[in-house]
Order: sequence, then C-alpha cells, then structure tokens
Amino acid sequence: MKKFHMIIDLEKCVGCFNCMLACKDEHVGNKWLPYTEEQQKHEDKWICPTMIERGEAPYTEVTYVTRLCQHCDNAPCAKKYPDVFVKRSDGVMLIDYRKAKNKDLVDACPYGMVSWNDELGCAQKCTGCSHLIDDGWKEPRCVQTCPLRALQTVYCEDHEWEKIVEKQGLKPITDGSNKPRVMYKNLYYYNKCFVKGALCFDQNGIEEAAIDAKVELLVGGICVAQTQSDFLGEFYIDRIPKNSGKMQIRATYGDFEPLVADFEIKTKSVVLDALKFGGGTGKPAVILPNEHANEQALTHMIPKDAEAARKAFAHKK
Repeated sequence: MKKFHMIIDLEKCVGCFNCMLACKDEHVGNKWLPYTEEQQKHEDKWICPTMIERGEAPYTEVTYVTRLCQHCDNAPCAKKYPDVFVKRSDGVMLIDYRKAKNKDLVDACPYGMVSWNDELGCAQKCTGCSHLIDDGWKEPRCVQTCPLRALQTVYCEDHEWEKIVEKQGLKPITDGSNKPRVMYKNLYYYNKCFVKGALCFDQNGIEEAAIDAKVELLVGGICVAQTQSDFLGEFYIDRIPKNSGKMQIRATYGDFEPLVADFEIKTKSVVLDALKFGGGTGKPAVILPNEHANEQALTHMIPKDAEAARKAFAHKK
C-alpha cells in the first residue's frame, strides 16, 4: 500500500517558520481525537526549523534544518513503550493520548521531538496531520503552507520510495538505523564543511583579484577536489566531511609560483586569509576587484545602479 514519506530540502528552506505556525494553527485549541489532544500554546514545537551557521567572518552561511518526528519503522520510542507509540498502516507513528501520561516518554525519542504538555499532563508529537489525511487531504498543514516547497510529502509504495531516495540523493539526519520516513535533501549544508578563501596579486602597486585561478584541494598530496576563483578572486569548496584532518589548498595562476596553504578540518568550516601570488599578505577580508571584475559585476545590476557604479569607478581613477 501507499505509505507516508517526507522530503525536507535544506537548500530551499529560508527559516520563515510557516510550517511551525501552521502546525500551531491546526492543533492549538483543537482536539483531534482519537488522533491527539490539543497542542500546548507555548513551548511545544511538533515541527521546528533550527538555524545552523557555518563558516566564520567575513564569510558565513546560515541554513535551517527542520526537525519533526521521523516516523521511524525501527523506532526506539516504540521499542521502549510499545503500548503507547502506535504505528499506522500508512507508516505514520502516533501516540495513544490515553496512555501517554509518563513524562519519561519525552526521552524515548533520539531526535528530541516528543514534547510534554504541562497543561494536559501528557506526551505529544507530530501526527502527520492524520486526521486531515484520513479526511481526504493530500498533505499535512506544514507541507501545504511551505511557500518554497522545502517540505514535501510523498505517498507511495516503499519500493518506489527507495528509487526516489537514490535518484534525489536523500539522506537520513542520523545514521539511518531507525529507518526514518523523513529524509533530507542537500544535507551537506548541515553535516559537512567547506573551505573558503580569496586570491590576489600586486600589479603596479595595486592589489588585484586573481580571476579564474586554478584551485585544488589536496589530501596527502593528492587532489580530491578542484575549482576556479570567481571574478572577485574568491574560491569555495564544499561537502568536506567533518574531522577530515589536515589538508592543503594549492592555487596556480598565470606565471606566478603556485600558492599552498595548510589548514585542518575538524567540526567547523574554514575561512582562509587572502592568499597573494608573488609573496606578501593579502587583505584579510574582501578583495577589491579589478576593472574586469567590476564589469562582470555590473552586468548583474539593474541599469540605474550600474550607471551609478560606473561613475563611482571613474571618479576613483
């Protein structure tokens, strides 16, 4: 039979919290028995985007990881409290509200997505809006209200789901041993690191951006990834596993001697100081682009702003 599955795309989520508000709107003040009691107005979050920051000044990235019950097929909560956590035939995990009077139930979820309702004295969690699905709705409220479709529900056979997981490169947020029905796309924004830097050189006493320089990521002297610097001389290599250890960046540009920078990936992304071809130290933050780079940037501006920028560049000369 067709069963519940969910896809959460980290690249699309902007942290608008519409999903959480829709969940509150549906469940606060509403009893959907026998599915669940009403949700507590404050504190309880059955679905919650959590902000994750990568990098360091002057370059950081913010990602939101939306967390909710994973509706696991090998659920630790159901193993510990089989009479309280009930698995529906469509794959959704529910809590029997009549038996959920033990506060220890909150600790049974390894994802921290079982909450305690102080007002009613019972444990609660996401129901997948089963009361709506059983009434003919195509998707739960959180999915319906997501403006960028960062959340999607897929009702299909499990063997069809396996093909979707492989085709889209979906990953579980942990090791997958609990067999979650919620999978994540572009999870590297959460569990991988990047290295970011900038390249420059001196030309007639002016520091210029090294555009289209070849940049290699080396591990033990072997190139494992490669990119080019952009029109600002900046480069960026992502999806590096955490705790990868010592690495090197090797950059080549024109007739200059190659640049090599050592760094170490632990649990955080790395932002390198600006590297200067020909020796010396580059500016630690943003490198001022040269004229060619300026023209590239201007092509991305609206006409009025581009004209004002050209006048400013001409005045500096």
